[in-house]
Amino acid sequence: MKNLIQRFVQEEEGQSTVEYMLLISVVVIAIVAAAYVFLPFFQEGTEDLGGDVKSSLGGGKIGDVGMDR
Repeated sequence: MKNLIQRFVQEEEGQSTVEYMLLISVVVIAIVAAAYVFLPFFQEGTEDLGGDVKSSLGGGKIGDVGMDR
């Protein structure tokens, strides 16, 4: 029984696995937090791009290039 307890205390495989899981969870939390911070800028850029595409398709021109429909 004493040897079993000593081996349990000395084993580090589970410990390193938990450390990796904690590290991955911190990275995931940081990514989610960054997504919330940059979400308004991303939405605004996407809406601007959609508006540009709509006006380009509606007018038949991209910038000043192209012919009138």
